[in-house]
Amino acid sequence: MIRAALYARKSTEDPQADSVLRQVAHGREAAARLQAVVVEEFVCVDDGVSGAEFTNRPGLLRLLAGARRRAFDLVVVSEPSRLGRDRLRTELVMQDLREAGVGIFAYLSNEEVRLDTPEHRFALAARAFSDELEREKARQRTRDALLAKARRGFVTGGVVFGYRNVPVFSGVDSSGNPIRSHVSLEIDPEQAEVVRAIFRMRADGYGLRKIARALNGDPFCTAESTRYFGGQRIASPRKGSGSWAPGGVQAMLKSARYLGQITWGRFKNTDRAGRTRLRTRQAPAAVVKVDAPQLRIIDDALWRAARLMDRCADNEADRRSGRAQAGTPPAPASLLSGLSVCGLCGGPIAIAGSHKRDRCYGCSYRRNRGATVCENTLYESVRIVDRRVVEEIQAAILVPEVRRVIFERATEIVQQRILGAQQEVDSLHSRLSRVRREIDNLVRAVEDGNAPAALLERLRERERERAAVEVDLARLSSLTAVPELDLRRIERLVTKFVEPLGEMLRSDLVAARAALRKLIANRVVFTPTATENGDRTYLVEAKLTLERVIPAPAVNSGSVPDGI
Repeated sequence: MIRAALYARKSTEDPQADSVLRQVAHGREAAARLQAVVVEEFVCVDDGVSGAEFTNRPGLLRLLAGARRRAFDLVVVSEPSRLGRDRLRTELVMQDLREAGVGIFAYLSNEEVRLDTPEHRFALAARAFSDELEREKARQRTRDALLAKARRGFVTGGVVFGYRNVPVFSGVDSSGNPIRSHVSLEIDPEQAEVVRAIFRMRADGYGLRKIARALNGDPFCTAESTRYFGGQRIASPRKGSGSWAPGGVQAMLKSARYLGQITWGRFKNTDRAGRTRLRTRQAPAAVVKVDAPQLRIIDDALWRAARLMDRCADNEADRRSGRAQAGTPPAPASLLSGLSVCGLCGGPIAIAGSHKRDRCYGCSYRRNRGATVCENTLYESVRIVDRRVVEEIQAAILVPEVRRVIFERATEIVQQRILGAQQEVDSLHSRLSRVRREIDNLVRAVEDGNAPAALLERLRERERERAAVEVDLARLSSLTAVPELDLRRIERLVTKFVEPLGEMLRSDLVAARAALRKLIANRVVFTPTATENGDRTYLVEAKLTLERVIPAPAVNSGSVPDGI
């Protein structure tokens, strides 16, 4: 019985919202015609992902992982371009599937995607080149259209706070539906007043954090909220937490659009290393600047006053941190900053306090955005929390009971790896036998004389394939003969990694943070709680893992059980 996986992808440019659903439905029909059983675990979908993206594609990565485990025999797609539109990387994906013994079937052309001969590979490469070329042309057409809109002052992106996007129509189509020509900007009077109030508050000397908290209606900023925003909590222009952040306020204070100047093209999306939409800064000559006086919200005097406060704040920050020279990386302030989140709101845990002895952990959302965003008011000493966390990690991992669990998990994973390698060895032996038969047939044909060049090339291709298979067999055969794991070796390895954490915390914070990143499976959660005597403290929780501690030759993955 043939086991089939389905793969569907809708690109970022595809306007059809149900494209992936349709691909999956038609893929199931194609699998039924092939008398194949669909493996539901490997109905893999990447919705709204570019064909040039090969790094952040969960569906494709899951498909390739399943192929390596021989979880299915066939991948059904609508067409090869669903696997990718980058010629070189798409060929590598198909080669990975082929070497795993998995076939590829395209239901639109009702044929198997073959890579057996140079002719097959050339035809596939030509088709992939055409797909890649069309994608690049579509990108150029899109950018040219946006450039034309930008030069005329039309909307080229999303919504900007302080303005409304107004669609402009030019006639109707044959069905009587209006045809949208473009989208123009107009000032939103209510939001424009908020923008002016933000600039006035900054010009009056208030910091970004204070402005954000006043916008969020923080009860501790009632006077400022009343004076500048009429005592109202202002709706955030962004989704996410639904609140104003200092960074968002700063971006508004630097936006020349509020002066009536539209700027477009400072950044361009590029593809690199299998990733798409990587922003690269463009040369100043390529940036489009358009004067739009009808969109001015802020006058020059208010703009200059606000920008003066920004420059003063930047200079003061450099003076305090001692980093007046650009490019000097900041030293880490604690063991857990940047790795932790608040258990109440999910916001980041940050450091408060300017002196090392006074540094405390606290919720960044509460501090920067106010009480309306998070109720967590607890600040606890960095020194106390860091020491407690290290002691808990050492106690959790170095006890004999946990060591035994670690060994059992490691043994189980290695056995699974050996089993998978043995299955792949069996598949490679079958493939090697087939290649050898083909070579024998080709040799006999050559010995008959007058062998055409294509036949000789095919023989050389089969010889190269045989050599590659033999190399893979040699590598995998060594994996299937891995000796029994040494419990004491794993214990020594884990002990050597965990025991120095306390000393690293005192002498080398950078090394301690690097070690902790390997041990923590996800984020550390800080939840304020009360002790038996009524004091407030943080309950610090994290799931620990050893998959990045135990090297790959010994074990691929494994984790400390939940709750440790």
